[in-house]
Amino acid sequence: MLKTGKEWLIKQRLFIEIGILGCLILSIVGISFLFFKDANSVKEPSTMMSYLESESQSQSSIELNQIAQSSTSQTEKIYVDVKGAVYLPGVYEVTNDMRLIDAVNLAGGFSDKADQKPVNLSLKLTDQMVIFIPEIGEARTEETVQETSAPSLEANIVTVTENTEEMTNSAKVNINLADAIQLQQLSGIGEKKAEQIVNYRQENGSFQTIEDLKNVSGIGEKTFEALKASVTVGND
Repeated sequence: MLKTGKEWLIKQRLFIEIGILGCLILSIVGISFLFFKDANSVKEPSTMMSYLESESQSQSSIELNQIAQSSTSQTEKIYVDVKGAVYLPGVYEVTNDMRLIDAVNLAGGFSDKADQKPVNLSLKLTDQMVIFIPEIGEARTEETVQETSAPSLEANIVTVTENTEEMTNSAKVNINLADAIQLQQLSGIGEKKAEQIVNYRQENGSFQTIEDLKNVSGIGEKTFEALKASVTVGND
């Protein structure tokens, strides 16, 4: 009887130990679950902040690219012809957001003889614009002074000073002053030959006689004979 009661106690003790072990295991699992849950809840705001920062940087980059593209698309390369009292007269490549003063600076600036008073240095440049800077003491009419304030939309030329009566009375084209567009009005002169005349003038200086046109590549005796009655070098 005693032995049987002892065996029963041993069995009960075993069950109790198994129960305690099970409770410990459940406690460990529960604590681990709570720990990982808290850790994930801490990481989520950090992940969200990183995502928001990334989105903000991406949006800023897109806006900067759009501004740069907009600025680039509005700027175009154009050409202007600077003449008169500057150190380096000639045709210059500029952009349509530049002003007349920029073109003058590209041409070496005003010479010592330049008369700057009638010149509107704030004018925006346009393609094929002709800028003629006068010398001090040169006569100019009221009409030519007004033209410096507002370039002619029809001819697209800014004229600071010129003898307008002489140009009106003469139907001849001055090959020392005409730009490529005006030269194309001559018989036998197309776009390519007009550009060659302008380039020759820039490289070799003004034409001394109309016969000097035959020194330009592409202008032979036949072409010269067809246009010689329509041109002048300004001395006749």
